[in-house]
Formats: sequence, structure tokens, C-alpha cells
Amino acid sequence: MSPGLSRIDPLVLLFVIVIVAAAAVAFWPLLDVVIVGLSLAVVLLPVHRALSRRLPGAVAAGLVVAAVVLILLLGSGFMAAVLAQNAQYLDHILQTIFDWVWAPAAEQAIPLPIPPEQIAGWVGEHADTLQAGIAGFAEAAPLFIVKICVFFLTLYIGLLKGDTVRDRLVGHLPTALKRDIGRLSTVTVDTLYAIYVVHVATAVITFFLALPFFYFLGYGHILFYSVMAAVFQLVPIIGPSLVMLFLGAFALSQGDARGALLVALVGYPIVCALPDIYFRPLMMGRRASIHPVIMWIGFFGGLAAMGIVGFILGPLFMALLVAGYGIAVRELTRARTLPGERDPVSNLTKL
Repeated sequence: MSPGLSRIDPLVLLFVIVIVAAAAVAFWPLLDVVIVGLSLAVVLLPVHRALSRRLPGAVAAGLVVAAVVLILLLGSGFMAAVLAQNAQYLDHILQTIFDWVWAPAAEQAIPLPIPPEQIAGWVGEHADTLQAGIAGFAEAAPLFIVKICVFFLTLYIGLLKGDTVRDRLVGHLPTALKRDIGRLSTVTVDTLYAIYVVHVATAVITFFLALPFFYFLGYGHILFYSVMAAVFQLVPIIGPSLVMLFLGAFALSQGDARGALLVALVGYPIVCALPDIYFRPLMMGRRASIHPVIMWIGFFGGLAAMGIVGFILGPLFMALLVAGYGIAVRELTRARTLPGERDPVSNLTKL
């Protein structure tokens, strides 16, 4: 053990761990937004460093947070404007699907494969659950506002003090351990970049793929449908598949077999599947440098185990696991190398 580490009082270390654990338990309802805020701060730290060369650190952090707020407001405002302009059309679609479900005798509609009585029974069984969910959302509104405030405050302090905290912690570690921590730090930044930046880039790609499809579909309101597809691409797991399901039901309710086939055979493969199956793994693999299948295990496993925050922590833990495996293999290889014998790993790197 390094002399520096051997001088650490175990009781002091245990006391610090207990304080951190107690804080995590006390702030558990807010831990998800704290994690998201800190992870986004890691991705935006290069922007903060660039601004800090010309401005004070606090001002630079404030400008980055203000830019994030502005982007979110502009994006939300644009989406709200698109929805407002197409409100009557959306109401028409919903009414058409509703009439198709509850009055399937319309001549132009393709018959519903499920009896209306069965749908009514399903709706009745889940009505109470839906009402409870709406009531719970209304009750959670104050906490949601608090979470938004905590998110932006965490983002600000993460930008302002992130580099300082890292340097102070890592600066006292042994040289060999610093190298391994640096490797894990690089993996963390690359993985978070892949999660955030690639996620947004995939939504942008979905938008441009959706434009020609909805043009050829012939239902009009091309911008509306394309924006909805891009927005739903930002929703983990669900994606724009919900938009395609909605459009498929609308096509069937109008008796438009051509539209239903286009949605199923063209819209879903190109607008929904192609960005997720091809573009997302391609862009993630280039930055995160781990197999896309491992990233998908992290996405699905994280969501199942930790909820929405698992969309970030799941891939991050998998990436750190792979990096830890690489470090362990390197150390084991080095330990087996005899004195005076050249390290086979270093030989390979020179080829």
C-alpha cells in the first residue's frame, strides 16, 4: 500500500462513508435528478472550460445553465406551437379512432379485430388505475417543480466545482491508481456523451427520416407528424413506435389499407427501427468504444432495475464494468510477466 494511503485513519474514512450514505438516504426522492444533473454536467464541462478562459468560473457556469434552460424552453415552445396549430386535426384523429372502436359499423372502416365489448371491459378494469395515476401526478406536481430546481442547481454546481473536486480527490492517489482512475474517467465521459449527445442526434435523424415518409403517406401535416416522431424518439424504449401505432389505427379507422401497410412495412422499419438499430449503435460505438450489444444490455437492464435514471446509469455501469475488466486483465498479465521478460501486452501495442 502507498505510504500516503496507509496514513488514512480508517475511522475517519468510515465516518465519511456513513455521512455520504445518510445523505443519500435522506435525499433519496431527489437522487434521480441529482444523478442526471451531475451526469449532464460531465458532458458540458468542456464548454464550461472553454468559457472559463475568458470569463469567471461562476459566470461561465451560469451561462451554460442558462443555455440549457433556453434550449429546453425553445424546444418545448416549438412543440407546443406545433401541437396548438394541429389541435383540431389531432381531435379529428382521436374522434375517428374512437368512432371506429365504439361504432365499428361504419362502411369505410376496416373491421376491428377485437370485439368492442372486450375493449370496454378492459377500459373499465383500468379506469380506476388511470384515475389514480392522474391524481398521483397532480399531487406530485409540487415535488416535480422542486426536482426541476434541484436539477438546474446540481448542473450549476457540477459545472462550477466538478474539475476542482476531481483534482483534489485524484491528486492524493498513487501514480498507478491515478492512471486507472484516469482510464475510468475517460470511459465515463465517453459513455455519458454517447448517452446524451447520441440520443439527441438520433431524434434529429428520426425527424429527417420522417419527413419524406409522411410526405408519401399523404395525410398532410408533415411537420406535425415528424416532430412527434422526433419527440417520442427521446422517450426511452417507447420511441416513435407509439406514433406509428396511432397512425396505423387512424388508417384502419378510415379504411385506408394502403396507409396501414405503409405504416407497418415502411414507416416502422425506417422511422422507428433504423435510427435505433443502425444509427444509434454506430454513433455510440465510435465514442464509447464498447460493443453496442453491451450498451443495449445497460439500457434495458438499467430501466428495469432503476427506473428512468437507469437509462443513464445502466450503460454507464456496463461501460465501467468493461473498463474494469480491461484493467484487471492488464494487471494479471503484468503480474505473470517474469523479471526481465518483456510484457506481451506492451509488445502487442507496439505492432
